[in-house]
Order: sequence, then C-alpha cells, then structure tokens
Amino acid sequence: MADNNVLPLKKPPAYNTNPTPKPQPQTAGPLKPPVRRMVYRPKREKRSCCRVFCCCFCIFIILLILIIGIAIGIFFAWFQPKLPVFKFRPLELNRFNVTVKPDGTALLDSKAIVRVEAKNPNSKLKIYYGDTEFSLTFDEETQMGTGTLPRFMQPNKNVTILKVILDMDKQVIDSTTGSKLKTRVKSENVEVNVEVKTKVGIGIGKMKIGMLPVNINCGGIKLKQLDHGNSSPKCSYNTLRWITIH
Repeated sequence: MADNNVLPLKKPPAYNTNPTPKPQPQTAGPLKPPVRRMVYRPKREKRSCCRVFCCCFCIFIILLILIIGIAIGIFFAWFQPKLPVFKFRPLELNRFNVTVKPDGTALLDSKAIVRVEAKNPNSKLKIYYGDTEFSLTFDEETQMGTGTLPRFMQPNKNVTILKVILDMDKQVIDSTTGSKLKTRVKSENVEVNVEVKTKVGIGIGKMKIGMLPVNINCGGIKLKQLDHGNSSPKCSYNTLRWITIH
C-alpha cells in the first residue's frame, strides 16, 4: 500500500518537460575561388633582346671608331699630308687715274695685275682648287676690282702662280678719298690687300677628297715693297670659318 504521506519531488526551475530542439548549424555553401588580381609583368625576353641589341650597337660603334682611327693613322703615316702655302707676289699697277669732279665726287680708273703663289709641298698628293675669286683693296677702304680664275689641279711638288687682271673703269668714289689715294699711290705708300676665295681638296690617284671652302688673305704691305720685290709675305687663310693658318 502506498504511503500517501510522501510528497512528490519538485522539479528544478530550469527543467523543461518539452525541450525545443536546438537549431542545427547551417552548413556552409561551396567555397568560392579566391579572386586573382591581374598584375602586368613584362616579359623577360623583350628586356634581354633590348640589352643584347644595345650591347651589339655599342660594340659596333666602338669598332667603327677604332677602324676609322687606324685608317686615318695609316693615311697620315704613308702620305704625310701637308697644307698648301700661299705667298703674295709683286703687284703690277699698269694704269691708275683719279679725276676729281666739281660736285665732290671722283672717278677712279685703274688696271692692276695680281699674282698669288700657291705651293703644293706634298710628294704623293695632288691639290684641287675650285673657282677662285680675287678682290683687291687699297688702304682697306677702296675697292680696286674683282676677278675670277677657273678651277684647276695642282700636281705634287708644284708651284703655281695664280694671276688675274683687275680692271676698274670710272668707279665713283669720294673726292677726299680719291685725292688721298692718288697721293699715296704716287708715293707708293698705299697699303695693298688681296682676298682670295676658293675651295681646296686633295687627290689620291683619280680620287678627289675634301673640297673645303678656303679664304686666303694677302696684304697689309706697302706698294713699294711689292713693286721692288723686297718682300713676298706669306698669306694667312682659314677654312670652316674657325681654323686659321698663318
């Protein structure tokens, strides 16, 4: 017989007779592949090709310079090239008249023969000259005429006299200048200057090299010195506008 005095046990407060099922953790979906960043990387082949090309080009330039230097050295050692020498020869003044007019002007009438000596000191090289222009000036202010000689070739170890006739017919000048010039020419104290413009090149066999423009300056000497043959001064000349040779 059951004991009616026994009381039932109390359930703890946290006890739940109908427990609710715990939510199941959601399973993760399929993993997405990682995003790849596109990074530009130059190809090594192009870099190596550029380096090879630059190295080959530099080597080619160095070899070319060496070959040219060797060729120039052989040329100078074998041919021993020398520059031409120019001298101012005596000047002939066949006619010189100054007529002073009342209006303050003067007429100059003159005829002069200019000679310049050109010497080729080379034993194995010829020298070529282009068309040659002459200009004669008295006292660096009065133009006494101009003339031209055709081109020519000068053999090795040769001396050539360049001769040109300058004819001035009734050139109008200032009367003061004319009177002064007439007195100075009569006393042969006038200063004579000749400028020659030409082109010069060298020849080896049938080959012609160079043809550089050359300006030759002869003068700064008195007429009496030239007429009496007391002096045959060397002429200075320059080429390429900055190389001057005396």
